[in-house]
Amino acid sequence: MNSHLQKLLLNSIIVAGSILFSQPSTSVAVLTKVKGNVQVQKSNSEFSLVKAGQLLNHKDLIKTSANAFAVLIYLDDKSMVKLRGNTNLEIQGERIGKSLKKNLEITGGTVRAIVSEQRRGEFSISSPTSVASVKGTDLWFQSDNEEGDSIFCLEGIVQLINNSSGEIVDLLMNQTGVSTPDGGVSVSTTVAADIPIDEDDSGKEPKEFRIRFKDSDGAEKVLIIKYN
Repeated sequence: MNSHLQKLLLNSIIVAGSILFSQPSTSVAVLTKVKGNVQVQKSNSEFSLVKAGQLLNHKDLIKTSANAFAVLIYLDDKSMVKLRGNTNLEIQGERIGKSLKKNLEITGGTVRAIVSEQRRGEFSISSPTSVASVKGTDLWFQSDNEEGDSIFCLEGIVQLINNSSGEIVDLLMNQTGVSTPDGGVSVSTTVAADIPIDEDDSGKEPKEFRIRFKDSDGAEKVLIIKYN
């Protein structure tokens, strides 16, 4: 998808998000792209396969199988999260007025977060080893329960905290932070070859995008976004 169409779709989604965010529901994000085996578990239910257009609620669990890929966008500000294969996380979005306090609780895998500037809300990514807090930036977060976390800051500033030692470092653009379960934290210049590959390069997105939701009366509705 070229940059003009991508911008048009994102703008359409944020308009749709404004409509959905005003609804009395717990929806905080929407899956805009699904490739391969991507499953979501909502409260009191089993994991089930999902398609693009699926609304996500606070504390929904998401998992991608090997070679799968997914993209989600938060409804309040267009912050985008891309999940690579073999990733497991809980999406969190606590409402604070017209914005969300956002967190991705990742138990393993790799995500890219392209975060809009956070004014009232906050955005963080947490794992058993670390917490990465951002105000507005572009980063990769790669987590492994045994080896720890690698955070690649592509733009902006990321505050990295090790859960074991409490050590805090700031990562600047083109810096990589490594946080280990034993409390160690290190910062180095990013090696380009180490940055995960962004698989969101397909030009085959549909010309029509559908989001299913329920209105205040509980009736199911379909919001259709068409773009050229």
